Amino acid sequence: MMKIIKSTLRTVLPAMALLATMTALAACSENEDIPVAKEVPQLPDWEDNISGEVYDYTVTMAPERPYMHRYDKTMVTKLFMSRPDGQGGSNVGLTFADALDVIKGLDNLSRGLPKIVYLIGWQYEGHDCKYPAFHQFNEALKRPEDATARESYLWLQQEAKKYNTTVSVHILLMDAYTDSPLWHEYVKNDYLCLDASGLFMQRAVYNGMPMYDVNICNEWQKGALQKRLDELAELANLADAKTVHFDAFFGRESPYHGTTVAQMETTMRKVLRYMRNHDIDVTAEFYHNNGERIDPMFGLQAGAWWMDLTSAERAVLPPTLVSGGREGLFGNNVWSEEAFLFGDNYPAEDDFNWVDLHPDRSWKTAWNSVKLGIATHSIPYMYFNCHKVIEYNSTNKTATYSDGLVADFKNLTVTHNGVLLRDHDNTFFPLPWVTDHKEIVAYSKNGYGKRRWTLPADWAGVTQVSISTVTSDGLENTYTLPVENNTVTLTLDANTMLSIQPE
Repeated sequence: MMKIIKSTLRTVLPAMALLATMTALAACSENEDIPVAKEVPQLPDWEDNISGEVYDYTVTMAPERPYMHRYDKTMVTKLFMSRPDGQGGSNVGLTFADALDVIKGLDNLSRGLPKIVYLIGWQYEGHDCKYPAFHQFNEALKRPEDATARESYLWLQQEAKKYNTTVSVHILLMDAYTDSPLWHEYVKNDYLCLDASGLFMQRAVYNGMPMYDVNICNEWQKGALQKRLDELAELANLADAKTVHFDAFFGRESPYHGTTVAQMETTMRKVLRYMRNHDIDVTAEFYHNNGERIDPMFGLQAGAWWMDLTSAERAVLPPTLVSGGREGLFGNNVWSEEAFLFGDNYPAEDDFNWVDLHPDRSWKTAWNSVKLGIATHSIPYMYFNCHKVIEYNSTNKTATYSDGLVADFKNLTVTHNGVLLRDHDNTFFPLPWVTDHKEIVAYSKNGYGKRRWTLPADWAGVTQVSISTVTSDGLENTYTLPVENNTVTLTLDANTMLSIQPE
């Protein structure tokens, strides 16, 4: 995943902080005196009946309330749409029309697997632009036949359903930029984090703009955060999507206010429950983030983009409670024990990032990468999630599931009742989400000749199979092969995916 890792610096040198503060104030207005936090009159508190208590998931090992989506049975992805160009415009990678082309291809390669796609850079001029506001779509992304970008977004939401896909948005809840329409209001109402001396805490620079932190405790207390969330839900039609993604969702202290990370996390839990009260799940970037979170919020947060969990955690936390995206944290592109033994989702975000990573915009390269990812990540993950972990052996590095399913990291194999489903990056998995017919997807990263695979027991009696090449455009080059002693012999070129169905 393309990731600009955000600084975790909490304070800066006094001179730098003063300069940042002066810059921030000047960005509001050159001619208006902006009061400091201690001079702001108290606004009435919002009538708060939302619990911020920690949820004890260990009692039931289930979510506090059922999630609106089955994240354990869903491929979770993002699409990078645009980034500000630094000149008041937008560097567009994908329009809403382009996004539908990607969604169609993902659906073909995943063989109709349910999917959620979160759009990055859908607002204003693109990614990391004008937070904490998210009141406007990026008009550069709209279709020519639509009057507004929001109209194009709503069109995409509905069209994507035809391809087993839910479309929603990616936001950052706690970031603030000086060019935001809300900057002046948030300064006046004391909604920004301040260091011990009362100066703004600049944490990083993105798109050439200084970035500060929102004190969500202060914002929540006055009802401003709830207002922001309500406006986002209306604008992005979250009542339809029933899910939204919060990037970098972790607590940030504000020493001047005496606000601790633990207090921030209390408000974060309120936010998760508030959204669920409106039938909207919140997924976030991670669960732990190298200990930056005190509470991973299992059972409240519906999923994580990075499943930064150990094998020991994965063995006891059911996927109906904890699931989501890629195992690890921030770009782990080699096989990890956790990913191989327990599965993870292929994110697909980097493959279509024409702005930062792939200016050549090669669709062929992107689809080849997606094919590898779906075959070796998402499909095994969905298969594992249909079984319950019985035992994790940290010495042998194996995970044993119900019904005789065994993943072996040392040998890089997966077997089911002794029948081989995976050998390194050669796979042969039945598709559990396909219910109207039997189907297996076979894949090889490097290719092989005349390899024999045993069919599942419930294929007994099948004497001939139909073989088709799986592509982003659908099934192609269909032919038949005989079944001999409940086995089929395949020859695959490198990076080839085949659909196998009873003839």
